[in-house]
Amino acid sequence: MRSIHGSLFLLAVISLMLGSAATAQTAPAPLPRPAEVASHTAAKPLHLTLSGAVSRALEANPALRALHHRTAAAAKTARAASLARWGAIDAVASYSRFNDDWMVRPMSEELFARGGFTGLPWDRNQMHYGVTFEVPLYLGGTLTNGIKIARLKSEQTAALVTGSRWQVRFNATSLYTAAQSLDAVGAALDELIASLEKTRERLDLMVKEGKRPELDRLKVLEQYQDAVAQREAVAADRTRVASLLLALMGENPARQLEVDPLPDRVPALHRDAATLIDDLSHVSAIRRARLAVEMASSSEKIARGAFLPRVIASGNYMQNNAPSINNALDTWQFSVGVRLPLFAGGSRFERLGAAKENRSAALMSLKNTRLEVQARLRDALARFAAAQAQLTAARARVAAGSEAARIEQIRYNTGAGTIEDLLRADARREGAQAYLARARAGILQAAQRINAIVEEEAVK
Repeated sequence: MRSIHGSLFLLAVISLMLGSAATAQTAPAPLPRPAEVASHTAAKPLHLTLSGAVSRALEANPALRALHHRTAAAAKTARAASLARWGAIDAVASYSRFNDDWMVRPMSEELFARGGFTGLPWDRNQMHYGVTFEVPLYLGGTLTNGIKIARLKSEQTAALVTGSRWQVRFNATSLYTAAQSLDAVGAALDELIASLEKTRERLDLMVKEGKRPELDRLKVLEQYQDAVAQREAVAADRTRVASLLLALMGENPARQLEVDPLPDRVPALHRDAATLIDDLSHVSAIRRARLAVEMASSSEKIARGAFLPRVIASGNYMQNNAPSINNALDTWQFSVGVRLPLFAGGSRFERLGAAKENRSAALMSLKNTRLEVQARLRDALARFAAAQAQLTAARARVAAGSEAARIEQIRYNTGAGTIEDLLRADARREGAQAYLARARAGILQAAQRINAIVEEEAVK
């Protein structure tokens, strides 16, 4: 008999681990919380529906909000890289004091207009200020592909946010249904405890009257204490699940959480399974892998560009002043420079080879990601079909278990049955209710797993 109740408790723990949960036919009573947790809980519990929990998680989940900031940073980085093609203008200034007089500005027509070197502006204290600019004209594709890589990284981060939102939604649904499942298991245990308590009260009287042996009363008492212990364990698991869900929503994990019972409506697949498997190009994991291939191709082009010349236009406009000069002297310069790489010890060839290998690796990763997503979707579709069958079986099992328990109670009251038969029937009834709770949660979880993989409302 103990093994029967032990297996039921194991079912409750497994449902918690898998994130599967549901409620019984009626709304379960809220489970008790440990005293040390309840002491820090707000006086008014937080009551959430499933949609409310998902909305709160999508809006306030700290990890998801951090990803939004990363997306904004990546977008700004991409814009900064794009603006780099316009070059840079800098304001410059310097003050110098030399050991001897130096020319304030480079030689010019003053060498002849003012009588040679003596007519040039000389001073040991000099100040130079003005602006300089530099514009890249041609960098062998390095600048263009660098801009493209920055843009692709921004798109990759945005795709990661999309996939993470669906994952947060799935996690919120799993934890919410886990809480509902534990509430339903707790309600089933409460019903069993109440039934065992009534049986024990009747047996106490019958034992005193000599109508039943003391052994029957001890067997009921044993099962009663075992059910009470399981009930406390379920309450502890419920506290843990509620804390995880509250943390996922950015709430205080110590707050008390109440959830609604699961609806009887069974979700249905609104798209053909074969179409879902064939149409996965929009899934964020595949998009990120495809963007990684494009980035690897651009990196290969950058490596090739290292063999090409670079052309840069630059110039400046300066004011040159000194204490011995009445008015500042201006100078300006404009130049176009060409730099042709000739020898770098073979490093450019190695970098190009590495870029090619990275591109091949990205292609294989893309293929592997597609296969993994397809495999996960096939598994999720199979689990959804299995969950539908389990729910049908669970409903039939509850009906049969309840009727069997009723009959065994009548047989025991009339002396036609044994206490073992009655306890087994009660255990089966409790197990059927827990199984139904797990089945209801399982089908919702399987539906949300499909939606999370395809990243759309394929199952409603």
